[in-house]
Amino acid sequence: MHETFFRQGYILEPHPLLENSSKKPDFLARRGEEQFYIEATTVSSLSELEVKHENFKAQFINELNKMNSPIFWLGLEKLEFKKDNFPKVGKLRKAFESELNKINPADIEIREKNTLLTKHLKYEDDNLLIILSLFIKSEAVKNKEDIGPIGFQFSPVTIKDASEGSDKILKNFKSKARRYGVLNKPFIICLNLDFNFNLKYDVDWAFYNTNSFNSIEPKFTKVCAVFVSDVNVGNIFYLPKHRLIVNQHSTYPIQMENLEFSFESQEVETNKKDINKILELNGQKHFGITFKKKLPLTAITDFDNWRTEKCFYI
Repeated sequence: MHETFFRQGYILEPHPLLENSSKKPDFLARRGEEQFYIEATTVSSLSELEVKHENFKAQFINELNKMNSPIFWLGLEKLEFKKDNFPKVGKLRKAFESELNKINPADIEIREKNTLLTKHLKYEDDNLLIILSLFIKSEAVKNKEDIGPIGFQFSPVTIKDASEGSDKILKNFKSKARRYGVLNKPFIICLNLDFNFNLKYDVDWAFYNTNSFNSIEPKFTKVCAVFVSDVNVGNIFYLPKHRLIVNQHSTYPIQMENLEFSFESQEVETNKKDINKILELNGQKHFGITFKKKLPLTAITDFDNWRTEKCFYI
């Protein structure tokens, strides 16, 4: 968020002091005489217990990702923890490295032409079950020691009630909207959604179907607008989108014509620049990452010839 506003000519002061609260928002944005506060947060679709499990998983993957695999990308297809004990990752890394050294890259290249023949590595004991798939690295990243070999994870696709995601979005929004007492400047709340949310339908339910921003009676008058994005490590180069929704009841409205963003006011959209235009992202090669074509659910890739709809780059 700092970068998107900075590229529009704003200087952002972190954690400015407030007159009516000891708490501090993330930024005070300034450009000429114009000033407004910015608060940014990430909305997770996970419960607290699920977040704990994901942190445990992330710690394990981070340790496993230290293994040496100069030729192959490893796709994490399945990871199941059977106990709360943290696995002995060093032993597991050595076992996988030993198996990788036995594999002929030419065999993998033949298999890549038929995804039904993808090569897998499997390890199972009393603590965990893990299954990895193998793919050949592009020449740009082969033998680079500073790049971990786990190139992607498969993410389950779920179908859920629309109100479930919108409730979490609205809960995060309300928490920030009530946080700072009385303000004397416009206030933008920025919500970045994780990959389980839908930027269209979940956001519509949160701010329009609940009459949060289109009510007759004024609501959330401290907030001039909410900026919703879905930027993550899987799509940062893949032209991410945003929605900037104006609150018509704001006590201190922001001058929308001063912003380069596309925005919505009373459910009417004004087309200007999307976030990828402001960040000057073009979907081309960055840091050895190649994108083949636009897909509906997306994510990755460091692989020159790999396409998928269910994984994301880590």
